[in-house]
Amino acid sequence: MLCSAVMKEHGKNIRLVHNPAAGDDSNGDKDELCQLIEDLGHNCTVVTKKDAVKKIDPQTDIIALAGGDGTIRMTIMGLLEKKLRFKRPIAILPQGTANNIAISLGIPLDCEKAISLWRSAILKKFDVGMVIGLERKPLYFIESIGFGVFPTLMKKMDKKNTEDLNAEDEIKTALIQLRKLVETFPATTLRLTVAGNNYEKECILVEIMNIPSIGPRLVLAADADPGDGQFDIIIVTVDQRQELLSYIDGLLNGTNVEFKIIPIRASQLAMEWEGKEIHIDDERKSYFGQQLKLTLLDGIVEIITGNK
Repeated sequence: MLCSAVMKEHGKNIRLVHNPAAGDDSNGDKDELCQLIEDLGHNCTVVTKKDAVKKIDPQTDIIALAGGDGTIRMTIMGLLEKKLRFKRPIAILPQGTANNIAISLGIPLDCEKAISLWRSAILKKFDVGMVIGLERKPLYFIESIGFGVFPTLMKKMDKKNTEDLNAEDEIKTALIQLRKLVETFPATTLRLTVAGNNYEKECILVEIMNIPSIGPRLVLAADADPGDGQFDIIIVTVDQRQELLSYIDGLLNGTNVEFKIIPIRASQLAMEWEGKEIHIDDERKSYFGQQLKLTLLDGIVEIITGNK
């Protein structure tokens, strides 16, 4: 469904949340970014990441997030914890490594071009996933939740020293590591219930996607729309291992390659996995085989997007 609106065109009052650790050092510091925002006709106040949703001025028009996917998630989770009392449209100034959320919304990776969207901004409703059963309280996600090879990739990459790599080299390093894992990753049983249908499959990857891509820009659900009230469920069985390897090879070779496994679409589901780890966005968590129930909070936040 189309859930968007257009903000009136005028200079905005911007609350800039800056994450200087995201992506390359070449992105500049927060003072330069704030100055750029003001040079382009807006008023700008800078806050640190930990203060993103604290004491928001009532006159604030936009919360601008300068950072990577983790900064976006942290801010949205902060708004949820405050029950959206300080809800404002969110603008993204991509400064992370993969920038999957920004890319999925058609937001330019160049900061000046991204800021230019604010003049006559299209507001995109953005869903938030909720998972019950993993911990005592519900947990939330905005990108994906999944089992299998991806949490293992995250663990491997956490151990690598990538500080001296630029974003593209870090993505390539992750893809090479992923390929090595996929070649031999053992299949594990997934039990999934969707719309009254039960599935049991031997899998190497299961991802419940809210946006098209995860991790090192793996576009696993090209048609996923984070505002349509639907998950895209990606299942790679042991028999589809070569399809995933071929897709990774295409990314490494720089060819225009598409992931060909068709997702299952649903607004809610229940699942169990016989493995020991799960990821929820960029966090790895222990898992003990319990049933998880997933549903969507439909259109709970608004993000300024480059897509009409």
